[in-house]
Amino acid sequence: MAQGFKLKDENGITYLQLPLFRRIRHAFCTRFVGEEGSEAALGIPPGRLLTLRQVHGAEVLIFEENTRAALTYPLPYDAVITDKKRVALGIWTADCLPILMVDRSKRIIAAVHAGWRGIWRGVIERTVNEMMKTFGCSPADILAGIGPGIGPCCYEVGTDVVSLFQNSHDTPDQLIQEREGRTYLDLKRAAQLELSKTGIPLDNIETIPLCTACREDLFFSFRRDKKPGRQLSFIMLK
Repeated sequence: MAQGFKLKDENGITYLQLPLFRRIRHAFCTRFVGEEGSEAALGIPPGRLLTLRQVHGAEVLIFEENTRAALTYPLPYDAVITDKKRVALGIWTADCLPILMVDRSKRIIAAVHAGWRGIWRGVIERTVNEMMKTFGCSPADILAGIGPGIGPCCYEVGTDVVSLFQNSHDTPDQLIQEREGRTYLDLKRAAQLELSKTGIPLDNIETIPLCTACREDLFFSFRRDKKPGRQLSFIMLK
């Protein structure tokens, strides 16, 4: 399970990329990308950025020709899959995780919005299952990249969240950390375990180990700032 990434600056936009996705157009953008007007600078064709009305659930959208309206009207999903070229699947996040996936042999891509609720409700597993069911993907061929999100250094959670993860995981000690009487959740580790549980090999998973709450120089964080602000992540078949 690799953790390499590259910080790039292109057309005045700062973003991160993973070596795992070489030759696949993708980006985990920083706070220096506005929510509008940056598509062209990122290489996204006009009107071809698909984003979702993220509701912290586990529903997965399959983008096909009969769902083209989703390009202009965000639908209430937290994951999207497509085999269409020149459609950028986008996720907006602050502290939640953006997860991008690609099956290179089948030419299928997916983007997932994964907070603790979505992970607990199974959004990652559902996405991989839909890739298998709809497009015949094999987990062994799927590459997954976990982008910047809040880390266990900063993600303090209450007893309700702790109980949910303790009851749903065989090894909750890998996810829950206790420090100075406070409890913290390792969201990225939870995502890694969910990806691995679907059958995706560990060598096919890369993680950007940056905490959005710590890195005010790069990222928005609702937990830190207590106000709106999100960064875009996307993946696209050329």
